[in-house]
Amino acid sequence: MKILNTFRRFAGCLMAGVTMIAAVSCNEKTEEVEIYLTPSNVAVTAFSLNNDDKVMENLDSVFFSIDLENGVIFNADSLPVGTKIDKLVTSIKYSSYVTKATLKMEDGKTRTGEVDYLTSPSDSIDFTGKVSLTLSTDNDQLSRTYRIKVNVHKEKTDSLVWGDKALSKLPSRFANPRNQKSLDFNGRAVSLIEESDGTYTFASSENLFDGEWQKGEVTFPFTPDVRSLCATTSSLMILANDGKMYQSSNGTTWTATGETWTAMLGAYLDTAIGLKNGANGLEYAQYPLKDLNVTTVDSEFPISGYSNFVILANQWTSSPVGFFAGGTCADGTLSDATWAFDGYNWIKLAEGGIPAVKGASIIPYYGYRFTSSSWTQTEYPVWMIIGGSKKDGTLNRTVYISYDNGVNWGPGSELLQLPKEIPTMTECDNVVMTTRKKALLSDAWKKAAHRSHNVEVDGDNIYWDCPYIYLLGGFDPQGNLYNTIWRGVLARLSFTPVI
Repeated sequence: MKILNTFRRFAGCLMAGVTMIAAVSCNEKTEEVEIYLTPSNVAVTAFSLNNDDKVMENLDSVFFSIDLENGVIFNADSLPVGTKIDKLVTSIKYSSYVTKATLKMEDGKTRTGEVDYLTSPSDSIDFTGKVSLTLSTDNDQLSRTYRIKVNVHKEKTDSLVWGDKALSKLPSRFANPRNQKSLDFNGRAVSLIEESDGTYTFASSENLFDGEWQKGEVTFPFTPDVRSLCATTSSLMILANDGKMYQSSNGTTWTATGETWTAMLGAYLDTAIGLKNGANGLEYAQYPLKDLNVTTVDSEFPISGYSNFVILANQWTSSPVGFFAGGTCADGTLSDATWAFDGYNWIKLAEGGIPAVKGASIIPYYGYRFTSSSWTQTEYPVWMIIGGSKKDGTLNRTVYISYDNGVNWGPGSELLQLPKEIPTMTECDNVVMTTRKKALLSDAWKKAAHRSHNVEVDGDNIYWDCPYIYLLGGFDPQGNLYNTIWRGVLARLSFTPVI
């Protein structure tokens, strides 16, 4: 076999080829048959790991990307922390023109050296060091070397991470604030703070990640019940200490609504919802009154100490549904129930799954579960409950989670529990706010996750929204306010997205 044309370059020139002439004898006549070798003749067409339940379940379903241009084979969605990768068997596919396939191991923890994949495809490979695969055609006329990387997470993918620079202070004007209420108001974090000298501060932020607040003193024509602050789609609403309701569009100028309530439950779309005294006793209330069925409050309905009121909407509901959990009932007992409101009526959505508690906080966030038997995880909207005071007076330390919109609750996995650095709290507020993150596409194979939020690619850069949880304030067992803001994120959401 004679080479007429040499192959000059592989990457970036897929049309380049090597022309080969073979002498073929046929009826004692010699014919020349041209064979064109191209980069595709030494391309890896498929790569996977063989199944090994001793390493992990469904190992053979782990997806590997093949970057032909840069000669890299890698799993973008890294394996769980602690996965053993020193004895893995591979399945590699390539063209029939390949006559030599050599796996080379360097600096491995248990093994180094070379493996002839053509003769020993079931030999195990140590991926703890540097591993390369070289494919060659006959007489090494074409050759291509690939770096193979089996990525393993250095941190647990589905853990809540409260890492570097995760702690800051409330946006108070003075040290040692007495009270505060923080919430989301149309994409902005707002915080009302009662200062140590009895004055009040109103602060707002579009960038909690960098701790950027606009703040100033606010003067009320009444004494506000700070913890009653809530935000509708158009206004901030609050009760005075005598129950009179006021509203504001900016947090600094407040006007009376003419309503007097005993409790503010939260906001449902463009209305406030709560409780007030009526002709027949304590009644459900709404301002402005729209579709609420005004009835006497159920005897098991909590009248104080309930969690923040959160809203959910999906394709199965004709209108949004809001709910809260826990609280203190009229007879003084603590509730372990979840109550829901659909714009018309209040119902007990669920009972149990969480301890009877008051002062808990519900966090809307994301969770992941494996899809059937494949090694992929699907994102779900989840609700987490943290903090609160139990009936024996101790504070709840366990994080509870619901995957079905508050119908069922249960303790979250160990990965979702709060680290010891975060104190146990009651009446802690939370805001979930996205931060725009950036990475190089060339880094995506090093540390990445399948799920991504609002991904954009611009040249070699990739951008995505990463949702962070912010825990603001909260009280210790003695009722003292923590002057803190903690920032956490589900680890996989901070990883470079796979596209």
